[in-house]
Amino acid sequence: AAHEHELLEHATTELLTIPVELGDRANARMIKPSHFQEGRKYPVLIYVYNGPHVQLVTNSYLAGASLWMLEAAERGYIVWTLDGHGSGNRGRDNEQAIHRQLGVVEVKDQMRGVDFLKSLPYVDADRIAVHGWSFGGHMTTAMMTRHPGVFKVGVAGGPVMDWSLYEVMYTERYMDTPAENPEGYKATLLPALADQLQDDLLLISGAVDDVVLPQHSASFLKACVSGGIPVDYFSYPGHAHNVRGKDRLHLMEKVLHYIDQRVQFQR
Repeated sequence: AAHEHELLEHATTELLTIPVELGDRANARMIKPSHFQEGRKYPVLIYVYNGPHVQLVTNSYLAGASLWMLEAAERGYIVWTLDGHGSGNRGRDNEQAIHRQLGVVEVKDQMRGVDFLKSLPYVDADRIAVHGWSFGGHMTTAMMTRHPGVFKVGVAGGPVMDWSLYEVMYTERYMDTPAENPEGYKATLLPALADQLQDDLLLISGAVDDVVLPQHSASFLKACVSGGIPVDYFSYPGHAHNVRGKDRLHLMEKVLHYIDQRVQFQR
């Protein structure tokens, strides 16, 4: 049994609760490498979603983490996820905080998580990466444009860049209509913030994404080009909103390789 344990050695997972916006607390998950050592400083990979009703951090197997996160931890990252305001199973008031301003309070919550991470003696504050998909792609881009210089690198997959381009049933449930809430739509329009981007950002989109249309990424890319801002982009031909099947391995290798290169991580 001991021999088998050596073969299957993997990261350790911890559940935490930390203070966030509006005097509330949020649940978080931290994954450390199996070879974690006190006294060393580790880069951080933040995986973010933080969309309405979704709960990523759970008191269950691996605390709800995906297996690729264990791989990332073994490469030497602290892997971090925080469920901020709007996340599932936290009650009506916690959800209502995001009404008419999708991704505003949530970004502030995520940055409170970043502050917590920076306070830890084993975190390298100069090597923090962020990655997310869909709502998490919006969050990744919003975090990097509203807080330039904080993150070494980001990868935003299938990112919503403009809520007026997203499906009506979902968007108007939380944002009301553009006519009713012009301020909210303007405040969350990410191409308008493209000129704030200082750090390496890779956008990834499925070429036939019918949920978050490639037009979202295109609008941000156009703003970057117009503003002379460097940015990276990759498209998966034939794939819709999620890259599924065997190509998912290509996706996760690409995400981790892009981040590895920029945190200058030596295995």
